[in-house]
Amino acid sequence: MKQDRTLYKKSIKNLPKEVLPREKALTYGIESLSDEELLALSLGSGTKGLNVLGVAGKVLQGKGIEYLKNLNFQDIQKIKGIGKAKALQILAIGEMIKRAQNPEEKEKILSVDDAYRYFKFLSKENQEMMVAIYLNSSNEVLHKQVVAVGSLNVVRVLPRDILFYAVKYNCNGIIIAHNHPNGKAQPSDEDIEFTEKLAKLSNEMGFELLDHIIVTKNDYYSFAQKGLI
Repeated sequence: MKQDRTLYKKSIKNLPKEVLPREKALTYGIESLSDEELLALSLGSGTKGLNVLGVAGKVLQGKGIEYLKNLNFQDIQKIKGIGKAKALQILAIGEMIKRAQNPEEKEKILSVDDAYRYFKFLSKENQEMMVAIYLNSSNEVLHKQVVAVGSLNVVRVLPRDILFYAVKYNCNGIIIAHNHPNGKAQPSDEDIEFTEKLAKLSNEMGFELLDHIIVTKNDYYSFAQKGLI
């Protein structure tokens, strides 16, 4: 049923209860709401001179709720009265629609080459950083975590910083990587010692350290590939 557009400029307090999304949903169920009413209920409040139903109508322009997934930040901000906070609310709803329609498959790491491609972004970092990924028994990535950020050529990290997330995500395997921004893709004595210690502790806790990869601008080094894990 098409809404009377004159209602859009009235204060929500002055609208009849039968057109208020919250009251309608409580009385007749959430499925009774139109797309405009669903969006209005999600946004919660309107803008100066336009109540929340009016904002929802302006955004959807008579289209269905799926229209939100095609909007970008600039599109939404062109609508008079909508600021950054409200625009982000609308974008978040659109993103949820997209994700629900296209659930992402978990990325698999099946080889050293796969791992290197995953961590290649580290080659562009100007300071040392250590990142860990946590895999299930099918080698799917459950979680990625930046565990430490250091200076130009030093990063300080303890095994517990990595193993905390292994426990949290109940993983099977762990791969860690760090970069040498201005160095060669060769492990230092400290890198080797740390890797041996982490592999031992991981095993004691029921996890497997699958690899430690060192990334440079043009190359990489894999502990697993070199038989060091």
